[in-house]
Amino acid sequence: MQEQWAGRFAGLGLTADQELLYLHLLTTAGLGVPQLAASLGLGADRVATALTTLVDLGLVERPNCQAGTVWRAASPDVALEELLLRRELELRRTRGRINELLRTYRRSHSDSEAGELVEIVTGRDSIAELWRSLQLSVRAELRVLDKPPYVRRADPETELAALARGVRMSVVYESRVLRDPERLAEIHLFTAAGEQARVLPELPLKLALVDDRWALLPVSSGTELQSVLLVRPSSLLDALTGLFELYWSRAMLMPAPDSAELPQDRHRQLLALLAAGLTDESIARQMGVSTRTVQRWVRELMDRFGARTRFQAGIQAARADLL
Repeated sequence: MQEQWAGRFAGLGLTADQELLYLHLLTTAGLGVPQLAASLGLGADRVATALTTLVDLGLVERPNCQAGTVWRAASPDVALEELLLRRELELRRTRGRINELLRTYRRSHSDSEAGELVEIVTGRDSIAELWRSLQLSVRAELRVLDKPPYVRRADPETELAALARGVRMSVVYESRVLRDPERLAEIHLFTAAGEQARVLPELPLKLALVDDRWALLPVSSGTELQSVLLVRPSSLLDALTGLFELYWSRAMLMPAPDSAELPQDRHRQLLALLAAGLTDESIARQMGVSTRTVQRWVRELMDRFGARTRFQAGIQAARADLL
């Protein structure tokens, strides 16, 4: 059993001696210090020291004087659960001090403060790893301006896990993203899980805002795959947050795919997709109809609103409170 479970309790902060001793006690009805030392090949002092810590952690029961100095392991289901809860509380308290520690660090490195507020990360693998780390560390809110190109294919499991733990996700997609059937299917999966999605014909840049702690964006247009900026709390981060909110307020709501909608609702969906700047082929895939049917509906709507372009028809419908 020792070999099978060796190293499994490192996350609980147990030393090698403590882990070995605890696992051994799980397989015995109870032993004294001399017997434990002989069985494990450890000195009696090392065994006694390890036992004291295990008792403090609640993993080993303190000997009953009437029964002699016999040591027994506590029931794992209760003891380990309690220890895990204590570790979680300690980690939360430590996490709560990160900002305080960061302020202390910046005060002692004031000469390089500007460099700490904005960090440049280069290389596809480094960018992908940074983005994954930010997704895993998000606590409350993730806001994204989403447009190609992408460093790596999306990882649906990471976003779904964040949504499952209650993270609020707001994403504005550039309309050309929806022309990829696989990407569109992923977006529908995310919105069904709780993501708030909107669409615009064009976006000025890629941007991700993780809580109020970080922003991630390309160094410049055309460098999305080579280098990015990681921005920490500052007036620049505030400005990027304001930029996201501006485009979020202008974007059209992403209609849910539902081929069983009533006709009037289908027209409402068509208007939203037109306002988002999608092509006839993309709208046809989204709505489950032929491209020719979409073209006929578009002509009817343009005639109805006196619009010269498809996008105009969508905007005028929005102004008429039809969206």
